[in-house]
Amino acid sequence: MKKNIVSIMLCGALLCLGACGDDKVGSVYQIFDDNPASKTLEANEDYSEWVTILRYADLYNALNQATQAFTVLAPDNEAVNAFYTEKGVGGIEDLGQEYARALIMHHTVIDSIQVSNMQMLTSLTNLSGDEISVEIDSVNAGQFIFGGTARTIESGVHAYNALIYYVDAVMVPLVETVYDRLKADGNYKVMTAVIDATGWDKDLRRSYDTTRLETGSISVSRRAYTVLAVSDPVFANAGVASLSDLVSKLGAGSDYTARENALNEFVAYHILLNNYSLADLRSMSGSDTSRIWETAATDQVVMVTADTTNQDWTLNLPNIAATPARFVEGQGDQICKNGYVQPIDSWLPVWEPDPVTVVWDLADYIEIKNAVIEKSGAAAYQPAEPVTSETKVDVSQSGAIEYVVSESGVGGSTYAYVTYVNCKKNLKDCFNHDRMVFNLGYMGSATMTTPTIIRGKYKVEVQYVYLSDHSFMRKMTDGNGGMIRMTFDGENAKSAQPYTSDSKSTTGVYTATLYDELEFTSTTSHVFSFVVLDPTASTNSKFSLQFDCIKFTPIAE
Repeated sequence: MKKNIVSIMLCGALLCLGACGDDKVGSVYQIFDDNPASKTLEANEDYSEWVTILRYADLYNALNQATQAFTVLAPDNEAVNAFYTEKGVGGIEDLGQEYARALIMHHTVIDSIQVSNMQMLTSLTNLSGDEISVEIDSVNAGQFIFGGTARTIESGVHAYNALIYYVDAVMVPLVETVYDRLKADGNYKVMTAVIDATGWDKDLRRSYDTTRLETGSISVSRRAYTVLAVSDPVFANAGVASLSDLVSKLGAGSDYTARENALNEFVAYHILLNNYSLADLRSMSGSDTSRIWETAATDQVVMVTADTTNQDWTLNLPNIAATPARFVEGQGDQICKNGYVQPIDSWLPVWEPDPVTVVWDLADYIEIKNAVIEKSGAAAYQPAEPVTSETKVDVSQSGAIEYVVSESGVGGSTYAYVTYVNCKKNLKDCFNHDRMVFNLGYMGSATMTTPTIIRGKYKVEVQYVYLSDHSFMRKMTDGNGGMIRMTFDGENAKSAQPYTSDSKSTTGVYTATLYDELEFTSTTSHVFSFVVLDPTASTNSKFSLQFDCIKFTPIAE
């Protein structure tokens, strides 16, 4: 999506721990005599080194605050000393206060999670917004493994404002940004020089933005990037040994910071606005063999083509301007604080591919992803397999989708105005095992931005979820079948009744045609809007529009 900043609310805890220290005693940091988290740790001599880190990070009293509950993953002294040895340092002071803060936040989770609830989780989201895996320890019954490395010594120890899980290893926090990783590597001198010259270093150095809202609350917005990294040897193969060589090769003007400048566009073209693993970038939709990915360059996309027989994935094939690129085996998935570095074996000139099928998952917005993770954990969002029990998350306020609710109200209370729902096995055909549910009432409307779509003519279809509750819509025994009125960019107005398009009455995932032919004259994203024209949306308690994805299939000329 064109949305590179994710608004996530951490109930003030991130700011409390990340920006406040021991000078806050007396406000929300009231220290209790009833042994809150830090005091509980200090009472156990086996965890004195972790308490030393807490004090050095100036977070000892912050972890004792009265108005917040935490889950603390606390390494014992042996684990901390082993960590120092691995780092080649004598103590936390050698790593610095910022690193100490990152270490504490990496091991702290908002809310106190009971052992019985921990057993149901596959991951935790810490106060840095990073995901930590949770596994049941197969060796030690009733214990856990966090982050693949830290085994629990004792689980669910009660403190006044926390539950503490004592662990036998320190989990190394992500402190490097994608820019830091490139700069420190030494093999990306040309690329980092280009990033610096264009001003993109300011973006790639950042992990969060903090904004004070009109309500007075604080919004912490997380940034995420994937850099398609071109090393110095790869540039050398293209005859580029310096910044000036690349400027000449691209014919770039002198104002490198202007987004329309060829050098700036080149950098932006190598930046994807989300944190994508290699598995993500190599994934295809159904039987499709190509997939496009939005870049930070205005209205420009990168195409990945799969040869699954030979396990080969090529970027921008065919590309007559340069040798097609591939991901460098063994060097990918360099995870950083704000995304991934994914090395490629050829530079990528900006290039517009021919139209390809685009499957637009309506839940695939960073804002929705982070709202789901914040409220229900990372495992709830786009699960790898169908879930055993559905999770419904109100994402109305995520900012991803603009909506207007009918003045007549909505028919039911089962769903929020805009709800994210993951899917069970009976809906296994849902793309990414999730769907979006709209409960806006008669004349309610929703507006959202599509992914970038290559210019051309397309057939447009919606994949929707049919439940037994929707029988009255399919048969039109009440209302007009969930009729909606759609537009793209305020034009191409057309009505559709998706729920009347299939004669089957069984719960499942079905497809309805929205446009037999729709032409886009430029490669860009588009504003898709629909208005609910079924009066029962405000009167029938079982009414809901449950959309999985919208598919754009190219029409050959």
